[in-house]
Amino acid sequence: MTALLRAVVALGFALALGTLDGVALAGQQLGKPAAEIALPDAAQKTVRLSELRGKVVLVDFWASWCEPCLRELPELEKLHKQLASRGVVVIGVNIDRERKNADDLIGRLKLSFVNLFDPKGQLAEIYDPPKMPTSYVIDAQGTVRLITEGFSGPADILKIKTTMEQLLVLPAK
Repeated sequence: MTALLRAVVALGFALALGTLDGVALAGQQLGKPAAEIALPDAAQKTVRLSELRGKVVLVDFWASWCEPCLRELPELEKLHKQLASRGVVVIGVNIDRERKNADDLIGRLKLSFVNLFDPKGQLAEIYDPPKMPTSYVIDAQGTVRLITEGFSGPADILKIKTTMEQLLVLPAK
């Protein structure tokens, strides 16, 4: 076996195990710091996750072509309206290549929570959502506390809301 072939085989095993030299290859993990977010909102203002320290943040990856996303987004809007006054920030991250598709859906659904745009999928590549939509609840210290994959209905929203409310009552570190 050539050295190159051995290296490729070793890399394949590392990928299959999800690690390379003990480091996770992609995606966010429960109990680990959330990766930085730095994307433009509708007004072209860059929103950074690091500037939201001290707040509980929900980051939700969505697309206009995603059927479960279309059911979830109105529920996230309700959650935003219920919890914004308590310091919760809801951030949608749209991955559509065409910004117009996202803008049209945001307008049609009357979404008032912050939506960021990731048409090149750079942030999606870092977070590596396993399904669309995928939501990440991040605590006031910037740690991922809940990941929900897909959207199956009210139980998912209840799980997100319950987790966020629990994080709101925890003392800040």
